Amino acid sequence: MKTLIGSFHFYFISFLLSRANGLPALRTPTASVSPFYTYCYLNLSSVAEAQAPKTARALNFSHNLIEKITKRDLEGFDALEVLDLSHNQIRDIEPGAFERLPSLLSVNLSFNDKNLLAAGLPPPLKLNPAREASGVLQLYEYFDRSSEAALEPPAPAEERPSVPKALPARLRRGTGSAEPGAEGSVALSAHPDPCAAPVSGRLDLSHRPLSQDELVAMLDEERCLARLESILELDMSHSGLQMDLLSLFALFLPMKNMQSVDASYNKLTINVLDASSFCKFPSSKLLFLNISNNPINSLDTLCVPSTIKVIDLSFTNISQIPQNFAKKMINLEHMYAQGNHFIYTVRPETPNVAPEYPPGSIHINAISLVRNKAGTPIESLPKGVKHLQMSNCSIVELPEWFARTMQELLFLDLSSNRISALPKLPTSLQHLDLSNSDIKTIPPGFKSAANLTVFNIQNNKITDMHPEYFPLTLTECDISRNKLTVLSLTDALEKLEYLNVSGNLISRVEPAGRLPALTNLDSSHNLIAELPDHFGASLPALKYFNLSGNKISFLQRGSLPASLLELDISNNAITTIVEDTFGPLTSLSVLTVQGKHFFCNCDLYWFVNVYMRRPGLRIRGREALRCSFPPRRRGRLVERSDLTLLRCSLGLQLGVTACAAALLALLLAALCWRFHGLWYVRMGWYWCMAKRRQYEKRPENKLFDAFVSYSEQDAGWTKECLLEKLEADGFRICYHERDFKPGHPVLGNIFYCIENSHKVLFVLSPSFVNSCWCQYELYFAEHRVLNENQDSLIMIVLEELPADSVPQRFSKLRKLLKRKTYLKWSPQEHKQKMFWRQLEAVLKTTNEPLVRAENGTARDAYEME
Repeated sequence: MKTLIGSFHFYFISFLLSRANGLPALRTPTASVSPFYTYCYLNLSSVAEAQAPKTARALNFSHNLIEKITKRDLEGFDALEVLDLSHNQIRDIEPGAFERLPSLLSVNLSFNDKNLLAAGLPPPLKLNPAREASGVLQLYEYFDRSSEAALEPPAPAEERPSVPKALPARLRRGTGSAEPGAEGSVALSAHPDPCAAPVSGRLDLSHRPLSQDELVAMLDEERCLARLESILELDMSHSGLQMDLLSLFALFLPMKNMQSVDASYNKLTINVLDASSFCKFPSSKLLFLNISNNPINSLDTLCVPSTIKVIDLSFTNISQIPQNFAKKMINLEHMYAQGNHFIYTVRPETPNVAPEYPPGSIHINAISLVRNKAGTPIESLPKGVKHLQMSNCSIVELPEWFARTMQELLFLDLSSNRISALPKLPTSLQHLDLSNSDIKTIPPGFKSAANLTVFNIQNNKITDMHPEYFPLTLTECDISRNKLTVLSLTDALEKLEYLNVSGNLISRVEPAGRLPALTNLDSSHNLIAELPDHFGASLPALKYFNLSGNKISFLQRGSLPASLLELDISNNAITTIVEDTFGPLTSLSVLTVQGKHFFCNCDLYWFVNVYMRRPGLRIRGREALRCSFPPRRRGRLVERSDLTLLRCSLGLQLGVTACAAALLALLLAALCWRFHGLWYVRMGWYWCMAKRRQYEKRPENKLFDAFVSYSEQDAGWTKECLLEKLEADGFRICYHERDFKPGHPVLGNIFYCIENSHKVLFVLSPSFVNSCWCQYELYFAEHRVLNENQDSLIMIVLEELPADSVPQRFSKLRKLLKRKTYLKWSPQEHKQKMFWRQLEAVLKTTNEPLVRAENGTARDAYEME
């Protein structure tokens, strides 16, 4: 009978508690967490309406409005063992409905319609005496009694109860009514031994599928008592076990010598209703319990032996430490609760009838709070706890009673929480971890933790270190990844042995005293540009120094302690390593110099060829040590750079650079001279100056018919012949000797006369090409042609002028001469008459577009043959 009670211990407790009037309904867990589902007080009219998972092993439909049970309602529930249909209005059950439940062990039909028996339902196999007093004898509980039948003599045929045909075949076999030779009637001795066999006091059931029935069979008290008493450690982690924690510990009762239980990574649950009346364990030796990574959810009804000293509740979804926890775990010393979320969740009361909300309204189902009037969700902790780990638990503060109650606490881990202020701590504390929080300052009261030796506060928002606020007993401090700007080292840290300030914003180091005990300093990944001269003297015992990832460009002599064993200066801005810096470091055994910033010059020659080859010194990053200067050797390994005075001399490199710059300047000067660069620059400058000083808009009414440009060598012919003839014919001619405005710049006058003339006459001769002022006039005239897009130039060749004799810079003139678009003066009289008629005709014509003038035919050009 003890085997039967152990097998269904959970079912009895669950149903007895769930049938109590006025108690809230059990929560409905998901299928991945528990195989037991409750649908109480939902006003269901049928079982199918709930749409319960087909994999359920226990279903509770009590306190609903169900009137009939059909075959279709229970179809597919092959794993169902317990069914509660009490407190409904059932008056009809379709015959054969329970035949579709091959695994059914118990069904509760109490408190239903009184006519249910008269509906043709077979009489019960076993009557629950707990319901006899109610007067409604409708509780049917079918049990598989094959194990008892194997041990007891068969009853006479006339005493055997009749077996209804509506029951499943497996249940009928359990009553002993099966025919001889049928399955299930074999004696127990024919089955293999199911008892678990421990090895050296350890029973390992981990990392393999394990069901509750298999576990009950392995830990059966009547068959396996001798083996159970020899178990000292039990490991059933990672087995997928689905079971209530109270039922699990009921199986442990025969294991009188068991000291350790590991049931992590399973699907263990805790009954949501108080089971204190059942939670009475005899004297136990259990000291260690690991139930981490289980869907426990709440500790209000936790039922475990009080002898436990170490408990692991990590990642169990608990939301608070209840008031009764300290009373239950009076001997607890080590508690692990990381990975949970300590918050208060407030939910509104669920009415019987679902309310209807207007469209567009917002309905809040739950609100989560990190504290309430009572404080934080940590409501009690055993006073004897020495090791407390509550990282990543959404804690924002510790309760007020924490410092005065936890007087034996030695280790406290509150990392990865949302704490914004350093809490008050018990004086007994030796190890404190507050990393990954939101703490901004270290208050003066922190010094009251007089026994603290290890302090971890990395990845916070601290801006000032304040060594005077630290306990004098501190030996290890990790304050990395904060926002420190100054590293202050004072005598207040005289016992400090390890200090990590990496990943801050430190730009200045201030050693204000000697730290005789500091042996390990990590100041990597900061903004340190230099070390003070007396820095090495203030740290006489420093052996491990990490300076990587800073902005140090040069290490002075005396800035490094002579006691160093390991030094990391990689990924800095160091360009030169000199003998004065590393010469005194005779104890150095490991040097990390990885980087690409080193100048391959004479100062590095000593380091590479002398110091790096010293016996007993190991250089880390030697293979990655590369040159960054001179540029032609950038990226080459320092060891293979073949440094010499000739190759690494910075002065020589600067000289070569200066020579190259001088040669480049000479080359540019030669090109400018060859292609008249200066002339173009000068002409451009004159043009800009003339444009700036003269009219921004060209005059619409020109003052002159033509402007004459000529050389002084041709002035006689121009004045006596050309000007007199044209002015006698009535043309208004402009030339510089008469029409230039006195007091104005020459270039301005040239630009003004060209802009105010319809045509521009150029008297071409070899002296014209060599005249500087004629070049200006031709240059301005060409710019006018380009700006106005009209061909207003008239070329008069006074003397023979080959086209190749014109400089390259006069591209327009060369082009016109090659196409013969010019007038040629001849000493022959008959040709002169033609010349004057041609010239007069050209002066009287309007300026044609430049495209037509350049692309015109031969008849559009005037030439004196």
